[in-house]
Amino acid sequence: MNAYILCGGFGTRLRSVIDDTQKAVVDIHGRPFLALVLAQLREAGIRRGVLCAHYRADQLAALLPSLEAESGLSLQLVIEETPQGTGGAVLNALFHVPPEGRYLVLNADTFLDSDAYRLALDAEHEMLVGVQVEDRSRYGSLRCSAQGEVLGFEEKGKSGPGLVNAGVYGFSAGALEGLPIINCSMEQDLLPSLIRQHRLYVRQYTGFFLDIGTPDSLDAFKSDLRGSAI
Repeated sequence: MNAYILCGGFGTRLRSVIDDTQKAVVDIHGRPFLALVLAQLREAGIRRGVLCAHYRADQLAALLPSLEAESGLSLQLVIEETPQGTGGAVLNALFHVPPEGRYLVLNADTFLDSDAYRLALDAEHEMLVGVQVEDRSRYGSLRCSAQGEVLGFEEKGKSGPGLVNAGVYGFSAGALEGLPIINCSMEQDLLPSLIRQHRLYVRQYTGFFLDIGTPDSLDAFKSDLRGSAI
Protein backbone atom coordinates (compact mmCIF):
# COMPACT_ATOMS: atom_id res chain seq x y z
CA MET A 1 0.00 0.00 0.00
CA ASN A 2 1.17 3.52 -0.83
CA ALA A 3 1.20 6.57 1.44
CA TYR A 4 1.38 9.98 -0.22
CA ILE A 5 3.04 12.30 2.27
CA LEU A 6 2.66 16.08 1.90
CA CYS A 7 6.14 17.54 2.49
CA GLY A 8 6.02 20.70 0.39
CA GLY A 9 4.91 23.33 2.88
CA PHE A 10 6.94 26.48 3.52
CA GLY A 11 6.56 26.26 7.31
CA THR A 12 6.02 30.01 7.51
CA ARG A 13 4.93 30.01 11.16
CA LEU A 14 8.11 28.12 12.14
CA ARG A 15 10.63 30.34 10.34
CA SER A 16 11.73 31.99 13.59
CA VAL A 17 12.89 28.66 15.06
CA ILE A 18 13.85 26.45 12.09
CA ASP A 19 15.21 29.06 9.64
CA ASP A 20 15.10 27.52 6.14
CA THR A 21 14.81 23.90 7.25
CA GLN A 22 11.98 21.93 5.67
CA LYS A 23 9.66 21.34 8.63
CA ALA A 24 9.17 17.67 7.72
CA VAL A 25 12.85 17.02 8.54
CA VAL A 26 13.25 19.30 11.56
CA ASP A 27 15.48 17.68 14.19
CA ILE A 28 13.69 15.85 17.02
CA HIS A 29 16.30 14.70 19.52
CA GLY A 30 18.70 13.66 16.76
CA ARG A 31 16.15 12.28 14.27
CA PRO A 32 14.23 13.98 11.44
CA PHE A 33 10.56 14.40 12.32
CA LEU A 34 9.65 12.54 9.12
CA ALA A 35 11.51 9.45 10.37
CA LEU A 36 9.07 9.25 13.29
CA VAL A 37 6.09 9.48 10.92
CA LEU A 38 7.51 6.82 8.61
CA ALA A 39 8.00 4.43 11.54
CA GLN A 40 4.29 4.66 12.37
CA LEU A 41 3.35 4.11 8.72
CA ARG A 42 5.52 0.99 8.59
CA GLU A 43 3.83 -0.34 11.73
CA ALA A 44 0.44 0.24 10.10
CA GLY A 45 1.38 -1.92 7.11
CA ILE A 46 2.50 0.70 4.59
CA ARG A 47 5.42 -0.42 2.43
CA ARG A 48 5.87 2.50 0.02
CA GLY A 49 6.01 6.21 0.70
CA VAL A 50 5.69 8.94 -1.93
CA LEU A 51 7.03 12.26 -0.68
CA CYS A 52 5.19 15.18 -2.30
CA ALA A 53 7.84 17.90 -2.18
CA HIS A 54 8.53 21.47 -3.22
CA TYR A 55 10.10 23.84 -0.68
CA ARG A 56 13.62 22.64 0.23
CA ALA A 57 13.10 19.40 -1.65
CA ASP A 58 16.90 19.18 -1.71
CA GLN A 59 16.89 18.50 2.04
CA LEU A 60 14.44 15.63 1.57
CA ALA A 61 16.52 14.26 -1.31
CA ALA A 62 19.69 14.31 0.81
CA LEU A 63 17.98 12.40 3.62
CA LEU A 64 16.15 9.93 1.39
CA PRO A 65 18.68 7.05 1.64
CA SER A 66 18.88 7.21 5.44
CA LEU A 67 15.11 7.60 5.81
CA GLU A 68 14.60 4.58 3.57
CA ALA A 69 17.15 2.49 5.47
CA GLU A 70 15.76 3.38 8.90
CA SER A 71 12.08 2.99 8.03
CA GLY A 72 12.30 -0.08 5.80
CA LEU A 73 9.95 1.65 3.37
CA SER A 74 10.52 2.12 -0.34
CA LEU A 75 10.54 5.91 -0.74
CA GLN A 76 10.10 8.04 -3.85
CA LEU A 77 10.37 11.81 -4.17
CA VAL A 78 7.94 13.66 -6.45
CA ILE A 79 8.88 17.34 -6.77
CA GLU A 80 6.49 20.08 -7.93
CA GLU A 81 8.13 22.67 -10.17
CA THR A 82 5.80 25.32 -8.73
CA PRO A 83 3.62 25.12 -5.58
CA GLN A 84 0.26 23.53 -6.38
CA GLY A 85 -1.41 23.52 -2.98
CA THR A 86 -2.12 20.43 -0.93
CA GLY A 87 -4.66 19.12 -3.43
CA GLY A 88 -2.53 19.78 -6.48
CA ALA A 89 0.47 18.15 -4.82
CA VAL A 90 -1.51 14.95 -4.25
CA LEU A 91 -2.92 14.91 -7.80
CA ASN A 92 0.56 15.47 -9.21
CA ALA A 93 2.00 12.61 -7.16
CA LEU A 94 -0.85 10.27 -8.11
CA PHE A 95 -0.12 11.01 -11.79
CA HIS A 96 3.59 10.20 -11.43
CA VAL A 97 3.14 7.25 -9.05
CA PRO A 98 -0.33 5.74 -9.61
CA PRO A 99 -1.72 3.70 -6.69
CA GLU A 100 -2.33 -0.01 -7.18
CA GLY A 101 -5.08 -0.16 -4.59
CA ARG A 102 -6.26 1.70 -1.52
CA TYR A 103 -3.82 4.39 -0.37
CA LEU A 104 -3.20 6.97 2.31
CA VAL A 105 -2.70 10.72 2.08
CA LEU A 106 -1.26 12.51 5.10
CA ASN A 107 0.48 15.64 6.27
CA ALA A 108 4.19 15.35 7.05
CA ASP A 109 4.00 17.79 9.98
CA THR A 110 1.59 15.82 12.18
CA PHE A 111 2.35 12.87 14.45
CA LEU A 112 -0.24 10.18 15.16
CA ASP A 113 0.02 6.58 16.30
CA SER A 114 -0.15 3.80 13.70
CA ASP A 115 -3.77 3.15 14.75
CA ALA A 116 -4.81 6.33 12.91
CA TYR A 117 -3.43 5.01 9.64
CA ARG A 118 -5.03 1.60 10.15
CA LEU A 119 -8.43 3.28 10.57
CA ALA A 120 -8.10 4.91 7.16
CA LEU A 121 -6.72 1.82 5.44
CA ASP A 122 -9.30 -0.62 6.76
CA ALA A 123 -12.33 1.40 5.62
CA GLU A 124 -14.32 0.75 2.44
CA HIS A 125 -15.36 4.37 1.83
CA GLU A 126 -13.28 7.44 1.12
CA MET A 127 -12.24 8.15 4.66
CA LEU A 128 -11.05 11.02 6.82
CA VAL A 129 -9.60 10.41 10.28
CA GLY A 130 -11.08 12.68 12.94
CA VAL A 131 -9.81 13.41 16.44
CA GLN A 132 -11.60 15.01 19.38
CA VAL A 133 -9.79 18.07 20.77
CA GLU A 134 -10.50 20.43 23.66
CA ASP A 135 -10.11 23.55 21.51
CA ARG A 136 -11.09 23.38 17.86
CA SER A 137 -10.34 27.04 17.07
CA ARG A 138 -7.01 26.30 15.40
CA TYR A 139 -8.38 23.55 13.20
CA GLY A 140 -12.03 24.10 12.45
CA SER A 141 -14.33 21.16 13.09
CA LEU A 142 -16.34 18.51 11.27
CA ARG A 143 -20.09 18.23 10.79
CA CYS A 144 -21.08 14.59 10.48
CA SER A 145 -24.20 12.47 10.30
CA ALA A 146 -25.05 9.75 12.81
CA GLN A 147 -23.80 7.25 10.22
CA GLY A 148 -20.38 8.92 10.02
CA GLU A 149 -20.84 10.72 6.71
CA VAL A 150 -18.97 14.03 6.60
CA LEU A 151 -21.48 16.79 5.88
CA GLY A 152 -19.18 19.79 5.97
CA PHE A 153 -16.43 21.73 7.71
CA GLU A 154 -16.88 24.47 10.28
CA GLU A 155 -14.60 27.50 9.91
CA LYS A 156 -11.57 27.97 12.12
CA GLY A 157 -11.94 30.40 15.00
CA LYS A 158 -14.83 28.81 16.90
CA SER A 159 -13.57 27.77 20.30
CA GLY A 160 -14.53 24.83 22.47
CA PRO A 161 -14.27 21.06 22.07
CA GLY A 162 -14.96 19.40 18.76
CA LEU A 163 -14.10 16.68 16.28
CA VAL A 164 -11.42 17.96 13.89
CA ASN A 165 -9.70 16.74 10.77
CA ALA A 166 -6.50 14.91 11.76
CA GLY A 167 -5.03 15.26 8.26
CA VAL A 168 -5.08 11.55 7.41
CA TYR A 169 -7.15 10.24 4.50
CA GLY A 170 -7.82 6.81 3.06
CA PHE A 171 -8.86 6.63 -0.59
CA SER A 172 -9.80 3.86 -2.98
CA ALA A 173 -7.61 3.65 -6.08
CA GLY A 174 -10.02 5.55 -8.32
CA ALA A 175 -11.25 8.16 -5.83
CA LEU A 176 -9.40 11.11 -7.40
CA GLU A 177 -8.85 9.58 -10.81
CA GLY A 178 -9.17 11.81 -13.87
CA LEU A 179 -9.00 15.13 -12.04
CA PRO A 180 -6.82 17.78 -13.71
CA ILE A 181 -3.56 18.63 -12.00
CA ILE A 182 -4.18 22.23 -10.95
CA ASN A 183 -3.33 24.40 -7.98
CA CYS A 184 -5.98 23.44 -5.43
CA SER A 185 -6.49 22.64 -1.77
CA MET A 186 -7.25 19.24 -0.29
CA GLU A 187 -9.41 20.83 2.42
CA GLN A 188 -11.14 23.51 0.34
CA ASP A 189 -11.50 21.79 -3.05
CA LEU A 190 -11.00 18.01 -3.17
CA LEU A 191 -12.73 17.05 0.08
CA PRO A 192 -15.76 19.33 -0.46
CA SER A 193 -16.20 17.71 -3.87
CA LEU A 194 -16.37 14.27 -2.23
CA ILE A 195 -18.79 15.64 0.40
CA ARG A 196 -21.14 16.94 -2.30
CA GLN A 197 -21.14 13.45 -3.80
CA HIS A 198 -21.88 11.89 -0.36
CA ARG A 199 -18.66 9.89 -0.62
CA LEU A 200 -16.64 11.03 2.41
CA TYR A 201 -16.87 9.44 5.85
CA VAL A 202 -15.06 9.87 9.16
CA ARG A 203 -13.58 7.48 11.67
CA GLN A 204 -12.63 8.77 15.10
CA TYR A 205 -9.11 8.23 16.42
CA THR A 206 -8.36 8.51 20.13
CA GLY A 207 -4.55 8.25 20.28
CA PHE A 208 -1.73 10.79 20.41
CA PHE A 209 -2.20 13.74 18.06
CA LEU A 210 0.04 16.76 17.68
CA ASP A 211 1.18 18.83 14.71
CA ILE A 212 4.41 20.82 14.75
CA GLY A 213 3.14 23.78 12.74
CA THR A 214 3.89 26.46 15.35
CA PRO A 215 6.89 27.09 17.64
CA ASP A 216 4.80 26.25 20.71
CA SER A 217 3.53 22.97 19.27
CA LEU A 218 7.03 22.00 18.10
CA ASP A 219 8.39 22.62 21.61
CA ALA A 220 5.49 20.64 23.08
CA PHE A 221 6.21 17.72 20.79
CA LYS A 222 9.90 17.68 21.71
CA SER A 223 8.99 17.76 25.39
CA ASP A 224 6.43 14.96 25.03
CA LEU A 225 8.98 12.72 23.33
CA ARG A 226 11.95 13.47 25.55
CA GLY A 227 13.09 10.12 26.88
CA SER A 228 10.48 8.29 24.82
CA ALA A 229 11.33 5.09 22.98
CA ILE A 230 9.79 6.42 19.77
